[in-house]
Amino acid sequence: MSDNKLERMREKTVKSTEIFRGKVLHIYNDEVELPNGKHSFREIIRHCHAAAVLAINDKGEVILEDQYRYPYDDIITEIPAGKGDEREDAIVTAARELEEETGYRAGKMEELGLFYPSVGYTDESIHLFLARDLTYVGQHLDDGEELDYYFVPFDELCNMIKEGKIKDGKTIAAVGYYLLKYKK
Repeated sequence: MSDNKLERMREKTVKSTEIFRGKVLHIYNDEVELPNGKHSFREIIRHCHAAAVLAINDKGEVILEDQYRYPYDDIITEIPAGKGDEREDAIVTAARELEEETGYRAGKMEELGLFYPSVGYTDESIHLFLARDLTYVGQHLDDGEELDYYFVPFDELCNMIKEGKIKDGKTIAAVGYYLLKYKK
């Protein structure tokens, strides 16, 4: 995107008021000046960066997790992921989360892309990685974390997405990036 277009469309922050500060997210009500000079308000959720991992073993199988997600009151099937610690590189976050949640360590990690899960009200960004050369070293979940992980063939994962069995955006985005980069 050209700098000129960004400058033409940019909204300028006039005032930012923090409404809530939590462990994972902070909510702000920002007054902004629009490009036409009028003022408006934006409710923004600030969130730390996160990373997700499409981990593929030597058989072409992908690690998936089933995890209860409170906002949906349902078990969600997704790839390993988690939030980054302050100033932690995204690749470090990805490797740490893969090992904590599944017990697998990747011999090779490469970035697939960056995913913005909901551009209308949050600045959350999720860095997507491909992990290969997996070695089991032992799972060590965070306190209060409960999940089941398992391997599925890559084609089965694609079918699960097509059939609507996987609704998780980061999983769908990671598979899309992978297909565009490696399955031409």
